[in-house]
Amino acid sequence: MTELGLGGVYLSPKQIGDPEALVHRAFDLGINFFDTAPLYAGGESQRIIGEALADKPCILATKCGRWSWEKGPYRDLEAYKKQLETSLDILKRDCVDVFFIHEADWAVYWEDMDIPRSRCEVELWDVFDYASSPVTQFLNWAQEQGMIKHIGISGNNSHLLTKVINEYPLRIDALLVAFQYSLIWRNAKETLIPTAKKKDIGVILGSPLQQGKLAVPHPEWLEEPPDWMNADTQQRFRALYEIHRETGISLAELSVRYLLANPDFTSLVVGSTNVAHLEENVQHALAGPLPEEIHNKIDELGKVFPGLWGKDF
Repeated sequence: MTELGLGGVYLSPKQIGDPEALVHRAFDLGINFFDTAPLYAGGESQRIIGEALADKPCILATKCGRWSWEKGPYRDLEAYKKQLETSLDILKRDCVDVFFIHEADWAVYWEDMDIPRSRCEVELWDVFDYASSPVTQFLNWAQEQGMIKHIGISGNNSHLLTKVINEYPLRIDALLVAFQYSLIWRNAKETLIPTAKKKDIGVILGSPLQQGKLAVPHPEWLEEPPDWMNADTQQRFRALYEIHRETGISLAELSVRYLLANPDFTSLVVGSTNVAHLEENVQHALAGPLPEEIHNKIDELGKVFPGLWGKDF
């Protein structure tokens, strides 16, 4: 798996003029890991990746679940089978290399609830019978059928994912965690990454730019902070913008080079909306680690937060 992967969340003609050309270019640049999901781009993402990579050797990941948490068929074994069979057909593959439970930190996978459901996420004190859950039965079946190679879990909450990793009975090979490790927020550093290392689980980092919060400077935030930014986070952004100003290095380059210097990550999944951004990300990766002084300054900016989307409480 290459240290830089292409995420498929933006892969649709509505967001990218020629998404297939973007995927082709990623492959030509040496990227061999592509991550998608039935949910992404209204289903267009899987179709685009399937058509662009039909005859190409690569490591392809997709996901199961992630229907409406209130009414979705999370306790229906046949729904998972149908979803995977549809995904394989769209992806033009006989099997998927890495297959993630999409938002494994959602309790709806692990316990029966009245529908419409009244809650979504796992609670740290929950006790689940993971082995009897339909998604676990499905994953066992899919591996036996040769339809998936490696089981993974994904999610957005480090503490809840740590709980699942510690308790889940099946072998987990890969973890895809989003919004939990970046230039500012480092929640995954506290428990999730150490647990994954202990269990020899590959860690794939998603949404390193916090869905745009860290893509480009927003000097106006230093005067009028958005609702999610408290005073402590504002000061960290101020320091980050100063590093950007002093070095002349873009926030995107700082992110890629800082994160890829961490040996705990197997791959960094970036979402690009055009070929130019993709090529820039590859060049950032090829540039190697930041100078030690700059790296250490960014290290000092990190904070841990208890929420899902980079909000402060």
